Amino acid sequence: MKGRFSALCMVAVMLLTMVAAPLAASGEPMQETTRIIEEVSTVSPREYPNGWTHRPVVEVFTSLSCSPCMSNSEPQVHAMQEMLAQDDSQPFTVVTFHQTNSAPNDDPTASQEAKDRYGYYSPIGTPDGEIDGGYIQSQDLYSSIEEAGGRDVAPTTLNVTQTYNGEGSFILTATLTYIGEGFNPDPTDPAGWIPDALDGDVLDYEIQLFMIEHDVYAYSSYVDSLVVTPMVYRGNAGTPATGSLGAGEETSVMAEWAIPTEITHPDGHNTPGVHPLDPMIIPGNIEVVAVVYDQNDEAKSSSPNPKQGLIRAINSATPRSTAYDAENEMPTVAMVEETTSNGNANIMAFFDDEDGIGTASVFYNYESANYTGEWFSQNLEIQGSEICDEQGVCYAYGDATGIGSIPAVEGKAIFYQLAFADGKQNYNTHEVQAFAGGSIVAPAAAGFNFVLIGAISLIVLACGAFTIWARMPYTGTYFD
Repeated sequence: MKGRFSALCMVAVMLLTMVAAPLAASGEPMQETTRIIEEVSTVSPREYPNGWTHRPVVEVFTSLSCSPCMSNSEPQVHAMQEMLAQDDSQPFTVVTFHQTNSAPNDDPTASQEAKDRYGYYSPIGTPDGEIDGGYIQSQDLYSSIEEAGGRDVAPTTLNVTQTYNGEGSFILTATLTYIGEGFNPDPTDPAGWIPDALDGDVLDYEIQLFMIEHDVYAYSSYVDSLVVTPMVYRGNAGTPATGSLGAGEETSVMAEWAIPTEITHPDGHNTPGVHPLDPMIIPGNIEVVAVVYDQNDEAKSSSPNPKQGLIRAINSATPRSTAYDAENEMPTVAMVEETTSNGNANIMAFFDDEDGIGTASVFYNYESANYTGEWFSQNLEIQGSEICDEQGVCYAYGDATGIGSIPAVEGKAIFYQLAFADGKQNYNTHEVQAFAGGSIVAPAAAGFNFVLIGAISLIVLACGAFTIWARMPYTGTYFD
């Protein structure tokens, strides 16, 4: 209850409105930095879902203006999205790259970067699925995932975290560990024997961080209406990171991805060139998909059309799969209290997580829950009992409460969504809410302020006395 009481005190003295910042790309994405963290003497292989050797990745090439795509690839990615929503183990990952194929070539989410990825694989057309980096090329996506999941790969563990910095960017960290397997040449890849023999027990890796958006509301000329399309590629966080790891070595890759406000439609698009992003990104729907490729793996499946001469993906991860593998519970919002003062919408969110809460933000707009225009954001002030490491560095708050104030616009409803990460950087979002059902209480009369100030003064004194007790070591949550 300490964090809750402290939060109530903060709301009582909240008189100034926090300045809102529009979500926009600012500066260039930070380039990844790779470093060896540690060499582990013994590392056990991870047990992956379904008894597979790794988490396969499916790269789907589709289009909202393509008739075969709308009847084939789009229903399949919707089905896979539903599978992942119901399975905490997250046995595979999916990225959909939208193209301009098929007249009228007007898919609004088709970008030059997505076309570049299409060119990398050089498929005949869309729809197309490239599983594990071209190990299987197939339009039958899930059966291909099952085949890829059981293949022999260099054994690794791959974790990835994301947090929102409150200023329009996501901070990503991917951690790759090579378990090691010794020299084990692949009979389907004789060209890879020589580097394997020369390197010994070494993984030459490439790590990519694909940023996807779930549930994009976009216009489809095929059905002549808005449709919902899942897991849409929205760009890469930085450039691919490459390097080598010996058995038992680990590396971290860090990047910053600023939410874009523009898109470059490629040549062949109905409207080529740079345009304002439309639909704009709903920030609460963003997720990172980390994929590691083995630069010495060119293994081919039994399917008729495996890609020749391309490096294969040997593992993939999302924040949800990372939390599952670590047996961490995702942080959640237990309750949100809404109040109004001076025409502003104040929110107080109570979080539930045994690892505390490290960061929290609120996304909001004044139009709708699924608004495809500009969302705004601001950080929440987190109150609670500090959680610190053995060196005394405090990194999260137990009994955490997040406090913020959204400026009200006369005649407009407010729709908001919370995004937050716990002390272990497990990231989650809360469902979009309509503030007080969309109604804002009018500002209080001026004469009331004198009474309010007197009441606040008493509360401040109580809060000051309470602070000494609130600083006592964190011992649990109010949900215990």
